[in-house]
Amino acid sequence: MAAHDACGAQRSVGPSRQGNSRGFAPHCRNFPLWQVIRGLVPALLAGNTYVLKHAPNVMGSAYLLRDAVARTSFPDGTFEVVNLTNDLVSVAIADDRIAAVTVTGGVRAGSAIGAQAGAALKKCVLELGGSNAFIVLADADMDLAVDAAVKGRFQNTGQVCAAAKRYIVEKTVLKQFTERFVAAVRELKAGDPMDPATYIGPMARYDLRDELDRQVQRTVEDGATVLIGGSKLEAEKKRLRS
Repeated sequence: MAAHDACGAQRSVGPSRQGNSRGFAPHCRNFPLWQVIRGLVPALLAGNTYVLKHAPNVMGSAYLLRDAVARTSFPDGTFEVVNLTNDLVSVAIADDRIAAVTVTGGVRAGSAIGAQAGAALKKCVLELGGSNAFIVLADADMDLAVDAAVKGRFQNTGQVCAAAKRYIVEKTVLKQFTERFVAAVRELKAGDPMDPATYIGPMARYDLRDELDRQVQRTVEDGATVLIGGSKLEAEKKRLRS
């Protein structure tokens, strides 16, 4: 079976049984459904089973996926959800019934999972964070560059592992790019994520928001200039209703 992903690349799926292919995704809070689906569906179609340990703050998404798979024709037990401590994750990786491990997370989590998978001679795929550079050269199409730069930084409220985190701009176009970038960002609406007009919604957790705010303040103390924003938006904590 062949299909095209969101980037236009062709993906092919064929039978390749691995036994019990375990998915471990502690950082999937930013895309709690899609991040799992993109690995889960090919694994199941190839004849494997899948066990998911999701991020603790998005377990509702894990159970939603479990219930969705349960309504298909896949046999019972094909896809299971577990809520484990770090110690029990290590036990699961070493279990003979687990054939492969994948994790989406930070470097610390990836190092630990990779080492444990290697010790058990299990196949392992790590998708970790980065510090991606967005480079603008003097001959760039400035309309395209600014549009891509804004989307690259603020898509999904900036909570994307591959988001643009550093901008390297040739000096001859730095002023023009900066002014247009700031103007475009000023047009982005922050607010209720359920409002179709909202582009910047809340971060996944309050502690993540607060840590980002501390990073901004430390950067300003070190000499950075704030061109727009610079402080966190306070929001009323609302209880979610089931």
